[in-house]
Amino acid sequence: MLMGDVAQGHIPIIAGDIKGEYVGFVHQVGGQVITVGHGMGTLNPLDVGALGRVIPQLDAKITQLKKEKDFGAAGEIEKMLRQAREQIHGRQVTMMSTLLGLARKGQIEDYEVMLISIALREIYEQTDIDWDHPPVLTDLIAHLAKGSEQLKEKSCTLTDAEWRELIIPLLRSLNALLDGPTGQIFAGETSTPIRVDSPAVCIDVSAIDRGDEKMKAAVMMACWASAFGAIEAAHMLADAGLAPQRYFSATLDEMWQVLSAAPGMVSHVDALTRLNRTDATVLNMITHTFKDLEALKTEEDRKTAMGFIERAGMVICGGLPNSELEILSSRLEFSSAESGLVISWSKGAHPKRSRTKGARTVPPGRGCFMIKPSKDGSPGIPVRTILTPTEIEYRLHDTNIRFDEFFKLGTISKASP
Repeated sequence: MLMGDVAQGHIPIIAGDIKGEYVGFVHQVGGQVITVGHGMGTLNPLDVGALGRVIPQLDAKITQLKKEKDFGAAGEIEKMLRQAREQIHGRQVTMMSTLLGLARKGQIEDYEVMLISIALREIYEQTDIDWDHPPVLTDLIAHLAKGSEQLKEKSCTLTDAEWRELIIPLLRSLNALLDGPTGQIFAGETSTPIRVDSPAVCIDVSAIDRGDEKMKAAVMMACWASAFGAIEAAHMLADAGLAPQRYFSATLDEMWQVLSAAPGMVSHVDALTRLNRTDATVLNMITHTFKDLEALKTEEDRKTAMGFIERAGMVICGGLPNSELEILSSRLEFSSAESGLVISWSKGAHPKRSRTKGARTVPPGRGCFMIKPSKDGSPGIPVRTILTPTEIEYRLHDTNIRFDEFFKLGTISKASP
């Protein structure tokens, strides 16, 4: 599907490839692979992203239009410029609030959000901070530790001692982001910014420890912020006449890991599913089992997650056992023939045939999928995927590479003593 997007000139973005499964595909289409992990790349949660980096281009366009005395067009771009600045500021504040909430396992105080917002606005008044050199976490920490007159006034602290007592918990949490569960992933500038003109983009986070759910959720949120900031930047450039209109396809694979990573993740994904049409972006959401959605901790999260199925423009399912199909049937209508077909695909290869010398036996449902294009009871479309010679040659979708030696025809190598 993503290869088809590239063929049509659309840009796939995998904002957080947990297993590194899309890296080969993105390399083959000449796209951009960004690696994030301990000692392998950093993400600045205060990075202005691609949206911030288009601001100098918009400034230059305004200057040009004013020289040409086209004040009407210049005024329109000035409005876009103000909007871009506020979007960036809002994203920075939201990003910091989310990361701190994940670290504390709960919502941060409202006055702490206010202080972060004020501090970020004041930081941009410094001469060494601009759109090409955005602030990093240490800049925010230093500014809050110092405390400005406005910060103290808004927080209703009358003395320096009161200010220190108020700000210390926030400073501790911010410092924990620099060298806590997330290691130093958020320490410093973003090592590789997203290029909005790339044929495809993959942010590879497979190097992150899979056992640290909190850290993974924090990194995933930063990846999404970067990805959707890049999408907004591309649209703003198109609106200003500085670039062609581009279309995007965002993929959220291993969705169950993301939704269960921390409280609040379901609501963030829910927000993504409601905005993709206005962003000219397709959203592909992939999970292994619907039971993962029903296993979320709160009833509210469970209802919201199951709502993803109801709002999806299309649902594609592989082989499912009867218990899974019953869950799905509460949102989609399956005929008895369709149900029987989908259940039959969930059966594995017969164990007695697994010892056959030569080619491996093939499970009956491998590559089989049912496409349900609507929720009004219309017939589904059963398909079988067949790998092309190019896909086979470059092993674009082969996630079994580590089993190559084990699956050599008719042989099993013995380990030396």
